[in-house]
Amino acid sequence: MPWEDVTQAWHSIAECLAREFRHLDAAALRRFRGDREKLVTYIADAHDLTLAEAAETLEDWLTIHGRRILAGVLETV
Repeated sequence: MPWEDVTQAWHSIAECLAREFRHLDAAALRRFRGDREKLVTYIADAHDLTLAEAAETLEDWLTIHGRRILAGVLETV
């Protein structure tokens, strides 16, 4: 999923990430405003992962859930 799509739907993505990843805080995610580096670092720190593992986890999650979330956002616009 292109990162530009993620940033355009950041509020919805952040809310879904907070629900899916139990150690992430939705308010903290919203403050990142789509900053990929901060997000990967936060996921790594919160879930005791390396940065590479966190980046891969995020990519996997976006591949599975991102398009569905984006489609939901676009349907409400």
